[in-house]
Amino acid sequence: MEVTYQYGQSYPLDYSRSVIGPRLDKPKWFALTVVRMKERAVSERLKQKGIHACYPEREKSWVIRGKRHVQKYPIISGIVYAKFRHQPQWDILRARQLITGVFAYNGRPIEIKGDLVRSLMGLPTVADKLEAAQRELLRVREGEKANINEGPFEGFLVDVTKVEKGKVWWELVTGGLSIKGESAQDIVSREIP
Repeated sequence: MEVTYQYGQSYPLDYSRSVIGPRLDKPKWFALTVVRMKERAVSERLKQKGIHACYPEREKSWVIRGKRHVQKYPIISGIVYAKFRHQPQWDILRARQLITGVFAYNGRPIEIKGDLVRSLMGLPTVADKLEAAQRELLRVREGEKANINEGPFEGFLVDVTKVEKGKVWWELVTGGLSIKGESAQDIVSREIP
């Protein structure tokens, strides 16, 4: 079947292509440029397509005639961060006016690290979570053994009797002599067997 087109004839758009293509090996983050103050609408439309999208925002509130009004504004206007699990089709995203562009270098979109997006959003990074887990592991608890890391009793293994408000009370028993003391919690670490 041969089809001929004339000048001025309308051509039906091909909507068979989606905004995403084949599945990626691992998810990738990209910084998308969007129309300013349309970040929320774009994020919602991308989420409907199965793409996780977010942007940092701040909340502003004011009182008018006794009634409190709250409005959320993007911190960085015109940018939405999106996590793609499938290959993005940039031309379709632009043609459907979901985005106005993507951050790129020499025409190639720049992949952003997940930790950078988490820090921009004000969320803890993987390194922050690991550091918090390590602090929790080494946190001194009542009834356990602990090492003193500074001061005249540095290197001694003591029994912790009480932990409260950043202070640790301990007891050291050596040769029948009992020495009681207190230290700041940050210079005492838990003895891990």
